[in-house]
Amino acid sequence: MSNFDLNVISIKELTQTGLLACPPDETIHDAAVKMAERKCSAILVIEDNEIIGIWTEKDALKFDFSSSDARSTTISEGMSSPIICVNENMSLEEVSLKFKRDGVRHYVVTDDDGNQQGIISQADVIKKNNVEFFLALKTVGSVIRPVPPLIHSTQSMAQARKLMLSSDLDALRVEFYDESIGILTERDVVKAVASLMFNPIVADYASKELISVNENESLYRAKNIMIENGLRHLGVTDHKNNLIGIINLTDILKGFRSTYMEELKESLAHREATLKVSLKSLCLTKKIIENSREGIITTDKNAIIQACNAGFTRITGYTKDEVVGKTPSIISSGRHDKKFYQSMWEKIITDGYWHGEIWNRRKNGEIYPELLTITEIRDDGTGEISNYVAIFSDISQSKQDEEEIKRLAFYDSLTGLPNRYLLYDRLAQELASTSRTGKNGALLFIDLDHFKNINDALGHSIGDEILLEVAFRLKFGVRECDTVARVGGDEFVVILTELGEQIELACSEARHIAEKLQQTICQAYSITNQEFYISSSIGIALFSDNADSPEDILMQADTAMSRAKTSGRNRVEFFQHSMQKVAMERMLIEKELRQALHEKNLLLYYQPQVDCQGNLMGAEALIRWNHPEKGLVSPDIFIPVAEECGLIQAVGSWVLEQAFIQLRQWDKQQAHLSHLAINVSPRQFYHGDFMDILQRLVKQYQISPTRIMLEFTEGLLMNDVDVAIKKIKKLKKLGYTFSIDDFGTGYSSLSYLKHLPVDQLKIDKSFVEDITNDKEDAVFVGTIIAIAQHMGLGVVAEGVESEMELEFLKQSGCHCYQGYYFSKPLPADQFFEQWLKK
Repeated sequence: MSNFDLNVISIKELTQTGLLACPPDETIHDAAVKMAERKCSAILVIEDNEIIGIWTEKDALKFDFSSSDARSTTISEGMSSPIICVNENMSLEEVSLKFKRDGVRHYVVTDDDGNQQGIISQADVIKKNNVEFFLALKTVGSVIRPVPPLIHSTQSMAQARKLMLSSDLDALRVEFYDESIGILTERDVVKAVASLMFNPIVADYASKELISVNENESLYRAKNIMIENGLRHLGVTDHKNNLIGIINLTDILKGFRSTYMEELKESLAHREATLKVSLKSLCLTKKIIENSREGIITTDKNAIIQACNAGFTRITGYTKDEVVGKTPSIISSGRHDKKFYQSMWEKIITDGYWHGEIWNRRKNGEIYPELLTITEIRDDGTGEISNYVAIFSDISQSKQDEEEIKRLAFYDSLTGLPNRYLLYDRLAQELASTSRTGKNGALLFIDLDHFKNINDALGHSIGDEILLEVAFRLKFGVRECDTVARVGGDEFVVILTELGEQIELACSEARHIAEKLQQTICQAYSITNQEFYISSSIGIALFSDNADSPEDILMQADTAMSRAKTSGRNRVEFFQHSMQKVAMERMLIEKELRQALHEKNLLLYYQPQVDCQGNLMGAEALIRWNHPEKGLVSPDIFIPVAEECGLIQAVGSWVLEQAFIQLRQWDKQQAHLSHLAINVSPRQFYHGDFMDILQRLVKQYQISPTRIMLEFTEGLLMNDVDVAIKKIKKLKKLGYTFSIDDFGTGYSSLSYLKHLPVDQLKIDKSFVEDITNDKEDAVFVGTIIAIAQHMGLGVVAEGVESEMELEFLKQSGCHCYQGYYFSKPLPADQFFEQWLKK
């Protein structure tokens, strides 16, 4: 029999029959003792003469060294079951392959009737086969494993077995105190289990020396070293004797002829599959080129066209027969000069490719843009250029889309005027130009007066028609060198350039143009057979060679426009730095007020309302802002800002909530305040959730609406009297009472008064403070009191500060007072102590 006829060697000859075995109720400790004494890699678990499982060195890695009860666990709880069986007639080559595929180290050997005959291990296959020629053909380096993790000898065996288990390794490198490197294997773990030591350390069981071989040694040599020294592992070193990996007995199997032949078969199969894939890819590439939407042409090294695809025909209109043998100049547009093509070929010669946009001509004469890539192809053998490939796509639609995106990004979609982004760009250019020429420029910020009323009353379509007409008039009313932009709903900006070097002359020109534009805007608008009129407020900011940034100039013109609006509208105002200071102060107040709402720095004070004897009749809730640096801030400063920036709704809702909370708290203290006046702003009153907020507060804090008097100024009536009256009537049905605050300071109070279902008039302190000195104020106050008495309304006089004022009011028929003569506004706790406790 030939030494290499491994297929005729059956494993029956290698089967071990004198097996190490134990019953299933034997402890893991006792089983480990037996394995350690016999130096076996496994112990069989037998019951009723049948092998029911196996406990191997690998299973020892599951042992819990930190548990005192682990050693008394039965072997049946830790064994692997069922064990894999092989027939005794299986050849040595077959079992070698099976070990590799299954990744196990032991099989139970059975006869043809299924009777268990013994066990065979990887080590048996390797040790008892000394004629494996193919081991000499492979080097250790061909089967090397990476260097296993390093563990220090002082670490516990529990840590070591955990690391081996998580890394799926059968060995670890061990570093000792003298920096020598040893090895800890699964067999060492079994020895640790066999001992009675609780929580042992690695140094007690690791081998201090790691025997190694060079990576260029044969597997045959490595096998002999392992067998001679009774080892299962070897270190692998490089030519500098550095440890670069490790091998074990399982790796030796990789050098067997059976494994070699299997790998050869796999390699041939892979090569065949690769060839099939290559052929398929070649066919696929051809189909892709032919069906590609991009145009593709190939030329020889002299740029003579050799082939083109259907995409080329679709884009250019030329067929293959019309272009083969000619140069690509057949589709040249004539837009590019000789220098352009020279640069293109210099790039191709230098880098091997060119990529960019180019204009070409279709067969029908149409010129179109394309994105083109030209790549050189070199011969694999000589390295010389053999061909060029050009791939291009028609980007006509992309160019159109790009222009549309640019239009949408930089132009207003309604009017077609430049938007804010393009305005900043144009303004930056003008600032640079002004710096060069020394001439002044100006920015006009135009806002249409009461444009919201048109949208609300007539609809946005009419509003859009007017905006279009305004845009047309503005463009028509300025010079060719000027820019008109739309930056918001009804806000337009005009950049005036080259106004002259003298600042006075530039101001005069800017005002003249602004007033001319105002007159143009004020002319009638005929839309849907109706005529509309609208005015505008214009702010002007001049800029010169030392100008600020575009953003600053736009802000200055906006500030001036706001001044024009507050000054009565339909006006032209120039920016002055004092305006900016006021605007910055208002911005700071807005920012800090938002912070105060968030950080709960707002307070409610309470000022008593009394009769002539000083008896408490009710109180008014007054908001204060406890600024962390400025102290108490008057509402006269921050309430107008809150109205302007839209914070008044949040502030007003906070005031209502705090007032209801305070009333509830006083009720719990047995101090009943029968009447509390709370100020309500117009925006808060007209807001859609105003009544819902009141309803929630009444329900949540159990406060009767009859105890709440809602105070509003005459400005509330300027928006929509009918809506106001309707809402007041709804609230009165629920029990709320109403007072007109600062009565007499408005313009239309008397005309509305007879229709308003209010309960009280409040005389403004500006009249009260002069009733003893000014006869007109005295008559006016007396008239208000008389009107209130005639209409059955209550009257409260604000700002009573002297006995003479009190006496006059009393003689005039006013019986409710509020002012410093009785008490200044007080915090809730002081108001409770000084007034409610009485």
